Amino acid sequence: MGGSYAAIADDATAAYWNPAGLGGLNHSEASFMHSSLFGLDSFDFFNYVQPLGNNGTFGLSWLRVGVDDIFHTVVQGSSGVSTKNRPEIKERFSNVDNAFFLSHGRNLTFDVPLGGGNKRRMELLVGANLKFIYTTSYKRNALGLGGDCGILWERRLGDQNNANRFAVGITAQDFFRTKLFWNTPPELPNQPSNTDTIMPNLKIGVSYLQYIDALKSRVLISVDTDSRYSFEMHYGLEYLFLDLLALRIGLQEKKGVETFRDVTAGAGLWLAFARGAAFAVDYAFVSSDLGNSNRVSLMTRF
Repeated sequence: MGGSYAAIADDATAAYWNPAGLGGLNHSEASFMHSSLFGLDSFDFFNYVQPLGNNGTFGLSWLRVGVDDIFHTVVQGSSGVSTKNRPEIKERFSNVDNAFFLSHGRNLTFDVPLGGGNKRRMELLVGANLKFIYTTSYKRNALGLGGDCGILWERRLGDQNNANRFAVGITAQDFFRTKLFWNTPPELPNQPSNTDTIMPNLKIGVSYLQYIDALKSRVLISVDTDSRYSFEMHYGLEYLFLDLLALRIGLQEKKGVETFRDVTAGAGLWLAFARGAAFAVDYAFVSSDLGNSNRVSLMTRF
């Protein structure tokens, strides 16, 4: 879906995309995702969410991004590299970022005055993450604490269960400038310890769900924008047939000195069982100038 999920966030992965979406869940869910990024590093995500009635839904998540088996090479003596003095592998190490999420989302219901004594019942999903971050790089490490918050509003365009829907989602990631405190000593005496700052990101998304009764299917369109460094757009399209087979395509922007646009494509299989239980498996392919990525995810609802 090109990374455009802030206004969808209707499963356990809402803890990552928009924690407000957790407030709309009424079943326990667990999800796992693994992705190889550009053939170099790996991206893993695992989480579990548990609804607790009127207290909303709580979730625990673990995210890992890392490059493993990095060679630390040395050269003997001080003569430099030559055909007779080649670098030798001294050891191997990993460069890893770990993030642990404690999430909560709930559904707020309230009446909005329309004038003339009339009111409209409104529902708004709200949620937040508390994030603990642990980073290792060779023999150094850093600790950080951050937070996300989000809202998700949905409007049904009808009264039946399969009514078309329009939704708006907003996620403020690292909204108080998450700081990472490294254990590296300062360069000069009396200087503070070295720190890195993760800049805030405001993610705004809209989505529209259209049912096609004649084909027993539905189409979901979503658009997101990120604003951490510049406005980057994300577009997604999903076609779901018989609540069983999903086909997806997307486009995501990455801006820097140049603007890159990566195409994403994937498919998913959704198996529903009695009493709301379900199992899903998804595959996604992401093209990039740096190399292609493959992503596999599993989700179970019980």
